[in-house]
Amino acid sequence: MRVECGAAKMIYVSTEKRQRIFIGIPIGKPVQQAIDRLLVPLKPHSRYLRWVPAGNRHLTLAFLGDIPVGDVETLLGVFNRTYRRYGPFHYGFSALERFPNARGRIIALTGEASEPLHSLAMTTRDMLQVSGLDFERKKFRPHVTLARVRKPKLPLPELDHPVQVDIDVNRIVVYRSTLTESGSIYTELTAAELH
Repeated sequence: MRVECGAAKMIYVSTEKRQRIFIGIPIGKPVQQAIDRLLVPLKPHSRYLRWVPAGNRHLTLAFLGDIPVGDVETLLGVFNRTYRRYGPFHYGFSALERFPNARGRIIALTGEASEPLHSLAMTTRDMLQVSGLDFERKKFRPHVTLARVRKPKLPLPELDHPVQVDIDVNRIVVYRSTLTESGSIYTELTAAELH
């Protein structure tokens, strides 16, 4: 498959039959550094945790899972024009906690969905539905996965406390996730810039 998309004419070539795909908002380097500082108290407990590499941190808008490569082509064809009416905005995470609940196996930054972010997520899901693309239909709960807990019952410091981490929402990305023994590798297939 060969696809040209976007003003930059990103060329995407694949010989795979299925790919693991999601749509998300990347986290910029200054914010990554702020997150790293928040995680310092957890570092002594690293043997209980599997950290998400800083470059893999993102806020997921929609997870499609393993889809046929033809569906990836369909997605890339409609993706950029979907977000033309959106301008950039700020979003603030308000908690560092276990996710999706107090016994969850994920440590994440979380927050309530602001109106602009919720609208962006719903627009993304509408695009997928209209295009006939299947996706995970869980309720949208904004979060950034930071670590996975190897054994949920092992002791960890109390996490449920307020934080303030703000991100600039100015790019939406289609990612391919490749699973390896050492973790997932994310590849950016295309991006829509919010102007």
